[in-house]
Amino acid sequence: MSPSRPVITLTTDFGSTDPYVGVMKGVVLGINPEASLVDITHQIEPQNILQGAFLLGKGYHFFPPHTIHLVVVDPGVGSSRRPIILETPGGRFVGPDNGVLSYVLTDGGAQPLMGKADQVGLPREWRAYHLTNPGYWLHPLSSTFHGRDLFAPVAGHLSLGVSPQEMGEEVDSLTCLPVDAPTWEDDRLRGRVVHVDRFGNLITDLPSSLLDEASQLKVDVGGSRIRGLSASYAQGEGLLALIGSYDTLEVALKNGSAAAELGAHIGDAVLVTSLADG
Repeated sequence: MSPSRPVITLTTDFGSTDPYVGVMKGVVLGINPEASLVDITHQIEPQNILQGAFLLGKGYHFFPPHTIHLVVVDPGVGSSRRPIILETPGGRFVGPDNGVLSYVLTDGGAQPLMGKADQVGLPREWRAYHLTNPGYWLHPLSSTFHGRDLFAPVAGHLSLGVSPQEMGEEVDSLTCLPVDAPTWEDDRLRGRVVHVDRFGNLITDLPSSLLDEASQLKVDVGGSRIRGLSASYAQGEGLLALIGSYDTLEVALKNGSAAAELGAHIGDAVLVTSLADG
């Protein structure tokens, strides 16, 4: 049973200059005026599915399990990529089947292939639906704005208690990016930058659980080397490596932007090695 004020979050790459996010909210509220809308972020880099997947995967845990997460990072809009609903014990997700739910899937134990995006089977007791029933869309359906015409109305109807089975056909696999946790190989740990926050901190996909020997590490990124981990942004001078609020390795510049200092971007390689290796 849905709560009296169902929570719907929004994660997009639409930014705040254009009216796209506001229009999506208007569509949802036109269907369910009692919905409580919460922005996770609209500052995903345009078309950056990996960044969207990471930030959604790190954010959805903090919401009640009945929350509906509306996710639109959709460079394939208008193509044959499937619009879907994913039901999990931790929330329901509405968006394109393009890999933007990859971190949600791996949280549930899905095993992505190394090196490429591909279909993966769903964790046990999870359900996914290909949205094929146009009775729950706006018409005419734009070929460039499924956030407004398809995903937002589906989220609105879902918040009213409409069953996903009424909106589409069940499927047993979804697209997953190669986002499996990095592993040590020959005393080296290779990762990548998956997000750059507004302070210029480089957020990596290297989890803290792999960095127990904090004082015995060196971090190479953007042609620079950082020795050891700091406890906070205020510790030390210059470039710092630390475990941030995403519980992954970050590279920061005290009182500055590490991204600007290093000319670093999402997707850049990060190498962690042991100081004992020289």
